[in-house]
Amino acid sequence: MRVEVNDRELRKLLEQIARQIEEADQHFRQTHTGLPVDVVRADAPDALPSNIQLTDEDLDKYAVAVAGDEPFEFHLGG
Repeated sequence: MRVEVNDRELRKLLEQIARQIEEADQHFRQTHTGLPVDVVRADAPDALPSNIQLTDEDLDKYAVAVAGDEPFEFHLGG
């Protein structure tokens, strides 16, 4: 099987994924900013879209960022 995706469709797909991440992050921050890092860390995997998985190290960094109301940069890619 071969799947071909043109640049326009790929860009559109990545923009859709980015919007899903941004919306989930915004909602999660509304409920978790200022909480202890261990609470944020425990809840983070369930707060992100199901197709987004962070490494343990990135989850730790994300939890610290959310708890401290700091920015966090998601990277899409393999």
